[in-house]
Amino acid sequence: MKNFDRAWSLSQVATYLQGRLAGDPEEIVLGIASPEEAAPNYLCVVWEKKWLQKLGEKVFVIAPVNWLSPGQSGVEIEDPKKALIKLLSLFERPRSSQRGVHPSAVVHERASVDPSAYVGPLCVVDEGAVISANAILEAHVYVGKNVFIGEGTVIEPNASIYHNVTLKKRCLIHAGASLGCEGFGFYNDKEGLIKIPQVGGLFVEDDVEIGALTSIDRGTIGDTHIGSGTKIGDCVHIGHNAKIGSNCIIVAMTGIAGSAVIEDNVIMAAQSGVKDHVKVGRGTIVAAKSGVTKDIPPGMMVSGFPARDHREELKIQALMQKLPEIYERLVHLERKYGAKDCDGKKNDSSKNNRS
Repeated sequence: MKNFDRAWSLSQVATYLQGRLAGDPEEIVLGIASPEEAAPNYLCVVWEKKWLQKLGEKVFVIAPVNWLSPGQSGVEIEDPKKALIKLLSLFERPRSSQRGVHPSAVVHERASVDPSAYVGPLCVVDEGAVISANAILEAHVYVGKNVFIGEGTVIEPNASIYHNVTLKKRCLIHAGASLGCEGFGFYNDKEGLIKIPQVGGLFVEDDVEIGALTSIDRGTIGDTHIGSGTKIGDCVHIGHNAKIGSNCIIVAMTGIAGSAVIEDNVIMAAQSGVKDHVKVGRGTIVAAKSGVTKDIPPGMMVSGFPARDHREELKIQALMQKLPEIYERLVHLERKYGAKDCDGKKNDSSKNNRS
């Protein structure tokens, strides 16, 4: 449960959410709670009726239109999930309102920091870097040579932004992310592995969010590219020269190999992967733990390894469940008709089939 930092009446909540009030408008709301922790005078947002049935009458319910029964108080609204996002924003940790450079930070004399930006404790900003208006660098952030940090971009503690990286406007980089690091490139020579220099960069467009401990390699030649509005979860790896489109969702522990192309509006679920030089078409959904080994046309849902049409994969999984039964039937038929047994030995069916 989470308490509001000021008093809200039920009518004020309804006005804030632009929903329809049910119950006493002067009732005081203490805060917000999940269905499992619901308590009297707390708001609980539901979009499944099974949750609604478990809540007592003293709980204020945010629910779809016409769901509330007589005696229940709350707010009826078209989109409860969106309402939850709006309510949770009231509890969001505020970003630093400070400006300027912390005394413990190290900023190169040929770097540029806008007066409205904030460079926090123990940050390092290298030569040629540009920190734009209202950007925030929290503690222990490293910004390398010739990095551009766009307006309103926030970089959380212990993130490393290597040289030749561009982060455009309103990006959010979570703690421990590593952006523009050296790509994994080696030539397998008879005398051993020869390291391939990685001389490209990383270009990240507006409104991109990159999760904690995620690493994105810079290009070998040219740039790795992340399109606008894309959201990347924690512990994701994106290899050198990969091209990620706009408004993609890349969930935790996903791996995208070098030079792969992920077109716009693709969803990569948790622990999925894409082979190098493979294209995933626009609007495709790649299910969790799937491995994409060849090009996927636009608009598909794929799963499994290697990734294939999800319906086909479901059929295969259903057959896999029947393998023990199929095996037993096969052994029975081989013994009955004298075929070779599973160990390669000839069975004499005449002994079993004499009239």
